[in-house]
Amino acid sequence: MQVRRYKPGEEEELWQLYHDTTHIINGEVYSKEQVERWAPHDKNMDEWKERIKKKNPFVAVEDSKIVGFAELEADGHIDYFYAHHQWQGKGVGSMLYSAIEKEAISQKIPHLYADVSVLAKEFFLKQGFKVLVEQNNIICGAPAPNFKMEKKLP
Repeated sequence: MQVRRYKPGEEEELWQLYHDTTHIINGEVYSKEQVERWAPHDKNMDEWKERIKKKNPFVAVEDSKIVGFAELEADGHIDYFYAHHQWQGKGVGSMLYSAIEKEAISQKIPHLYADVSVLAKEFFLKQGFKVLVEQNNIICGAPAPNFKMEKKLP
């Protein structure tokens, strides 16, 4: 498996990974309406392509197939962080996280932080993050718990 920056032209493959993983994995703990709001079937692809170009995510690639991606913002915020639904628990997240932390340290970012789903909480704890606060927003009429987490960097 290789981790690198995304390449123009991969936006639709990234959308499919995000959409499917959101519906299949996050659909285990969030409602159908919530996951459809986060990853709608009729997404404006021009908007998505611009977002990806701006975010310039890291991607994990195995046999020319993208199996995960993660975004690091200049202030240390980890925004989208997804492993393909068929690649959960196979080291994709660990490799992506390693690339993010290395990049953050090289940019002298003092800490990383993210709003983490119920399903991703354990992964981030294993990477050394601490829960700052449990959040419970109401989305589509139902609770959508997540966790604001942070890790201080050397």
